[in-house]
Amino acid sequence: MFLKRQMPTIIAISVGLFILFGHFINYEPIQHFVDNDATQWFDIIASFAIFLGALNMLKLQVLKVAKKQKNWQYSILAILGFAFAIFAGFFFRGANYVNLTEIDPDKVTQLITHISTIQDIKDPLLMKKSINSSLADYEIPKIFISRSNANHFAGLVSGLATDVTVGSKPWGAHVQIEGSLFSWMFFKVFTPLSSTMFALLAFFVASASYRAFRIRNFEATLLLVAGIILMIGRVPVGELIPWWVVSTLIVFGFGALIAPLIMDKKILFGIIFCGFFASIGLGIIFDWSLAVNTPEILSITNISEWIFDYPTAAGSRAIMIGIALGIIATSFRIILGIEKPF
Repeated sequence: MFLKRQMPTIIAISVGLFILFGHFINYEPIQHFVDNDATQWFDIIASFAIFLGALNMLKLQVLKVAKKQKNWQYSILAILGFAFAIFAGFFFRGANYVNLTEIDPDKVTQLITHISTIQDIKDPLLMKKSINSSLADYEIPKIFISRSNANHFAGLVSGLATDVTVGSKPWGAHVQIEGSLFSWMFFKVFTPLSSTMFALLAFFVASASYRAFRIRNFEATLLLVAGIILMIGRVPVGELIPWWVVSTLIVFGFGALIAPLIMDKKILFGIIFCGFFASIGLGIIFDWSLAVNTPEILSITNISEWIFDYPTAAGSRAIMIGIALGIIATSFRIILGIEKPF
C-alpha cells in the first residue's frame, strides 16, 4: 500500500519542490540539474508514455476487429497504417544515395542529363556550377527508396566518374530525409489525409459559427460583426469591396446602435439617411475612389487587421494569463499532494 500511494506522492512532492526552488538557487550543480538533467528525465518519461499510448491504441483497434464492433473495418486500416509506420521507421531505411568520386569534367553535362531523368532541375547552370565545384566528391541530389533503383542509376553513371558508390543514410536520420520511405509515407499519405480532415472540419466550424453567431444580445451582435469582417478581410474578395459599401455599413451599424435610444423612427431614419449622403458626399469631394485617398476605416482589410492586432490580441493575452494562473494553481496542488494525477 505504501509503494502504491505514499511513495509516488513523496517522489512527486520532493522532485516538484526541488525543481521549483532550483530556479531561485544560484548554485551550478543545482542549475545544471534543473536546466538539463530534469528536462532529459521528462523526455525519457514522455517517450515511454508515447510508446505505451501507441500500444494501447493498437490493443484497442485489435480488440475492435476481433469483436467486430461498430465500424471495425476502419480499425483494420488503422492497424495496417500503424504496422507500415513501424516498418518504415525501424526496419526499412529506404534512404539510399549515390556518390561519385573524381567526376570527368568533360562529362558533367551528360551527368546532368541523367539526373534530369530522376529529378526536376530548376536551374541546370546552377547545378553544373555545383558539380564543377565538387568533382572530387559529389552526391547525387536524389534519395532512392529502393536499393535496386540506386544501383540501377549508379550503373548508368558509372562511366562518368572514377568511382561510383551506393550507400544508405544513418538510422534515425532517415526519417527526416526527403525521399525516404518514411518521408514518402508522411508527405504522400499522412499530410493529404490531414488536409482532408481539416477541409471537412471547415464545414463543422461553419455550422458551429452559424449557431454561435445568431443575434441574441449586444455581445452576440459584436461577435457576429467581428466574425464576418475577419472572414471577409482575410480573403482576396475583401480587397475588392469599395469604400462606399463599407461607409454604408458603418452608417447602418451606427443607426442600429442608437435605435434603442431614439423612440421616433422618423428621426432615426433621418439620421441614417443624412449620414449616408454625408459619407457619399465626402467620398466624392475627397476622391476616395483612389486607394491613397481612402481612409483606413473604410477598408475591410484594414479593419480586419485592426481587430486581429488589438481586440483579439488583448483577449488572447487575457486568456493566456488565466491559463498561466490555472497552471500555477494546479502545479501547487500537485506538489503539495492535494491532487494525484500520477
